[in-house]
Amino acid sequence: MVFEILSPSTGSKDKTLKFDLYQRKGIREYWIVDPELKTVNTNILIDGMYIGRNYKDNDVINVHILEGFKVSLIDVFAE
Repeated sequence: MVFEILSPSTGSKDKTLKFDLYQRKGIREYWIVDPELKTVNTNILIDGMYIGRNYKDNDVINVHILEGFKVSLIDVFAE
């Protein structure tokens, strides 16, 4: 599992080059966290391809590779 925290200087690289690399290398779960927009894009590897989903606000995200583990975005983005 990889958590990528976006920064203004590396954001586009993280969403393209790293996304492709992690998918090819078989990283089962790849989260892209945008602290400015307070969003998380999760990517779950299924049959060699990432299936993505976007989360924001007070969403709670199930960690796919850790059964029963959840992440609350209220806690992630708390001031």
